[in-house]
Amino acid sequence: MPEVKGFLAMQVTPVSEYWGSILESGATIYAGLIYRVPPRLWRPLLSIQRELKEADPRQLYTNAGNFHVPVKGLGYLGEEIDQIRYEQTLSKIKKILSEFDSFEINIRGLDAFPTGIYACIEDGGKFQQINERIARELKGEIDSSRYDAESFVPHVTLASFNTKEVTKLLNKIESQEIKKYQFGRAGVFEIELVRTNLILALGPEETQDRAYSYLRSFWLGKFKR
Repeated sequence: MPEVKGFLAMQVTPVSEYWGSILESGATIYAGLIYRVPPRLWRPLLSIQRELKEADPRQLYTNAGNFHVPVKGLGYLGEEIDQIRYEQTLSKIKKILSEFDSFEINIRGLDAFPTGIYACIEDGGKFQQINERIARELKGEIDSSRYDAESFVPHVTLASFNTKEVTKLLNKIESQEIKKYQFGRAGVFEIELVRTNLILALGPEETQDRAYSYLRSFWLGKFKR
């Protein structure tokens, strides 16, 4: 891919390159911890997302109801799981999260991963601290990722790449207006445990509504229940 101003040439990874492995795994239901973006912030995110669609409609755009910050992936949920071990793991997560006070985030500007375009999260490092604690204290019990701990980047995905040719989108997010666009602030009081159907999550927008299923809420600090 040619270099774009402000970006080093990166190896773009479209959905098609990992879609096959998801289908072949036979385990498409994945458990993870997320923070859902409140609906009052959907409008500004959708406004910029529409501009991205106009620049390149070929890419896969996230349904507004699925706007979220991924906090920590936990692993695949098979048809048969050890319920006792599962509950013990969730109890440990609950305890860890209860030790973090609620905090505020600012969603501002856009950036890109090799897999897509995302809105940036300014949170004073709180989400990274949560991710690192859970990854460290539950090592061996949950999935580990090279994107955990110091490599963790809190974000809200707006578009996933369907093609390797994404120059138009990268040029678009390099504009100063979008680069520093202020989407809004929100308070983080809870982290949600969800079941993610990866096939639906990476499918057309009309199927994405069924991709994330609520399982449980974990309240932070004084908001714990």
